[in-house]
Amino acid sequence: MRLRVHHRTEYRYPEPVSDSVNELRLYPPDTRWQKRQYAFVSVLPASRLRHYEDLNQNRTHWFEIARPHQRLVIESRAEVVTRQKVNFSAFPYGFHHDDLPRCRFREECYPFLQESAYVERTPEIWRRALDIRGGSTDVFQTSYAIMEHIYREFRYQSGATTVATRAGEVIEKRTGVCQDFAHAMVAFCRAIGIPARYVSGYFFDATRDHHLRGSEASHAWVEVYLESFGWIGLDPTNNKVVDETYLVVATGRDYREVAPVAGTYYGAGGSLMEVSVSVRRLPDGPVNGGEKDVRDLPGETVAVGKEQEPSVVSIQSVQ
Repeated sequence: MRLRVHHRTEYRYPEPVSDSVNELRLYPPDTRWQKRQYAFVSVLPASRLRHYEDLNQNRTHWFEIARPHQRLVIESRAEVVTRQKVNFSAFPYGFHHDDLPRCRFREECYPFLQESAYVERTPEIWRRALDIRGGSTDVFQTSYAIMEHIYREFRYQSGATTVATRAGEVIEKRTGVCQDFAHAMVAFCRAIGIPARYVSGYFFDATRDHHLRGSEASHAWVEVYLESFGWIGLDPTNNKVVDETYLVVATGRDYREVAPVAGTYYGAGGSLMEVSVSVRRLPDGPVNGGEKDVRDLPGETVAVGKEQEPSVVSIQSVQ
């Protein structure tokens, strides 16, 4: 599936601020399952963007704006061709719980079995995870059951949590948004020894009535590690195995390691933030001459105010 994404974040400050330092994770990777056709990130006021690969192999841009400014605009645009990873007629069963201890010795798995900033491992979370597992001996079956439990038992409600809400609180209150549901699923999985990582990105709602939750903004889901299959995506917000409608931007232990925008500035506290995200499906096949007419294809655009779902940004004032 060929997807085009436009992500725009704008801050307005009541008084001039300065010494803004920011990191961005807005650049989709090239993998076996998604091929980047183009991608670019821009910043206003104009600033030189530098980049590096973080410990999770995410392309991370960073920039500094020392001069005073009252407005900051960050935009990313990308076109990516995605492929379906999971065979929906033959789900990846066959990796058993008795085999999970081997994951502790795999470099790619070990970090995703540990506690992290927003994901704790407590006896209570472990007990609840065991209850959800029931008599399952298959890791994919258990992971699917955890995803299904969160979808059915948790209430999707914007504004009920913040970007700093930890998994334990989400599990206790059973309320939140896609970020919270992903943290809860990661916590359940790690508690019983399943390597699980947090994924940020976007997805295109291909349903006729556009009823899926989270398609109007940046989205979060979970990948679990299955020996012989690799990392398999599960979306507890929509009770869905990840398919070609999903576009990965970054992976990490939790939200802190994948936040699309994070930074600090010097000046008076408070700012007005507006976020817009557009995800469009383009006709399949090569793009001739760049742009195609996509006015007849469905897409979503949303503006998010300061007090609504904090799906993207974490910028702090330093006084």
